[in-house]
Amino acid sequence: MTRVYVVRHGQTDSNIRRTCLGLKDVPLNKKGRQQARELAARFKNIDIDVVYTSPLKRAVETISPYLELKGMNMRMSFGLIERDYGKWDDMTFEEIEREYPEEYMRWTEEFISYKVPDGESAEDVQKRVNAFLEKMLRENDGKTIMLVTHLGTARHIISSLLGLSTAQSWCFSIENGGVAVIDCEDGRGVLRELRK
Repeated sequence: MTRVYVVRHGQTDSNIRRTCLGLKDVPLNKKGRQQARELAARFKNIDIDVVYTSPLKRAVETISPYLELKGMNMRMSFGLIERDYGKWDDMTFEEIEREYPEEYMRWTEEFISYKVPDGESAEDVQKRVNAFLEKMLRENDGKTIMLVTHLGTARHIISSLLGLSTAQSWCFSIENGGVAVIDCEDGRGVLRELRK
């Protein structure tokens, strides 16, 4: 059995504003840094074999206290970055609707296939995530793995590991600093836990 811990990065000021934060490289805020310390304390007695993280600052800052505590290194992967929101990066839904009304309407009507201006579609993200997961699971069969990522990407990871569709990824949400626990065996994933 392979156990996968899916961790969402700690809070940023953009999360407070509820923006579509994508590749813009923002740091954790004060609460986010506290969530990172709490995550390290929560996992201090759990043996993780390998930690993969998004290279974006908010993900790296989230896992750094744990890595320092355990004397471990991380493996960065662009497979774990957040969706590329292109021209909409770090804008609120209200701002997007106001400044890009036609594109916003298409996005709401064709959410899975619509590629945001200069960015990715949900399908693009799912393909990227699936390619990462296939390789990662093959190389780490039977290990305990931590993936430090972002809300949208975490949703795609969970749905993929559970054998669900891209559309069903919206059935899941993880708070900042939250964790999903999935056990994978014989090509099947079971969601064991989803917590703050």
